[in-house]
Amino acid sequence: MKINTLEMLTLHIPFYTDYVTQHIEIYRVELDNGVIGYGENMGDESGNFDRVIGQNPFAIMQDDSIGFGIQMSLFDAVGKSVGVPVYQLLGAKVRDRCPISWWDIDMPPEDWVKEAEESIKRGYTSIKLKARPWRDIFKQVDAVGKVVPEGYKLDIDFNGFLRTAEGAQPVLQELDKHPNVAYYESPYYLGTDVEGAGRLQEAVEKRIVEHFNEPCLHARCCGGFVVGGGATGTRRINALCASFDKPFWLQMVGTGITTAYAMHIGAVLSHAQLPAITCFELWEHDLLEQRLEVVDGTIAPPEAPGLGIEVDEYALERYRVEQGTPSPTALYKQRERTCRVHIPDSKGGEVVHDFTGEDVYYPAFSEGEYPGFVRGVWMEVIEGTG
Repeated sequence: MKINTLEMLTLHIPFYTDYVTQHIEIYRVELDNGVIGYGENMGDESGNFDRVIGQNPFAIMQDDSIGFGIQMSLFDAVGKSVGVPVYQLLGAKVRDRCPISWWDIDMPPEDWVKEAEESIKRGYTSIKLKARPWRDIFKQVDAVGKVVPEGYKLDIDFNGFLRTAEGAQPVLQELDKHPNVAYYESPYYLGTDVEGAGRLQEAVEKRIVEHFNEPCLHARCCGGFVVGGGATGTRRINALCASFDKPFWLQMVGTGITTAYAMHIGAVLSHAQLPAITCFELWEHDLLEQRLEVVDGTIAPPEAPGLGIEVDEYALERYRVEQGTPSPTALYKQRERTCRVHIPDSKGGEVVHDFTGEDVYYPAFSEGEYPGFVRGVWMEVIEGTG
């Protein structure tokens, strides 16, 4: 058995809310037995084609360096060829259903409410939310809490914007009071101060989670991890997390193709116990003939051979664009606008700061040039200014 052909299809798929269109690369491999496999990634892996074509897929599919999307397509094709689901190529199954979470970028409270309501309709019991210093996280969380049921979990991802353990503690302790809040992701980047992270975890009630790194693991300074990457690397990390009894969630972003793959991987990893993030619900089309059903916040890894899914070929052609085509998102960022942040002051007024775009205000807040997470802070976007 060998790899005959490998091609990359570039797609632009709009989000279901019309906020943005995402650039995706689909990988389609054909083996010499005529079997076709699919994978995907956000990046271009075509530089690896020459080292893959002509190889025995069994000999190369465990090599993470060939690329996430290519590796996925090989697992799909090999599973189809030998008549087993991908999870049986990865290890022993430890769960029949894998937890999965909804995902959202930072938005005004009323938009988060709509997203939470939609997630419930689609079978979810948790949501990952991006906390940003130019929005009132307390108001956002309170608004979402009013429309979700008891037991629905919120993962608040700060992406390091709280900057230090000392700066994070009062914010997290206040959020601790909310019954739906379950996880705090990267309040600051914990590896920069593992001792402070340990003190912070002791000072708050809810679990603090960080992108996997061994210093944090060995310091036992947080309650879990975020794990992504290739099939071999994730299994290695699972073994490490198991030795410290630290749970994690898988984070593998893509459409229904990647989501099916993530469920196969999650089915064999003992400590992939927290809800996975794949973001596949964001797109108006999941690229599948049949939707992966979410029930009580979980998805069952498909039992059919390979990934166990049928890719919608019509959808691939519908969303396909020429390689190098600028995405609508890239074109949007080229237009002029003002991003105006209103920060309340101690005198009952406010201080207003204008920015030309995220590339300016993101690093400014990240570096602490402006106060963050002030109650009442809000952002407005004014289009067509210069």
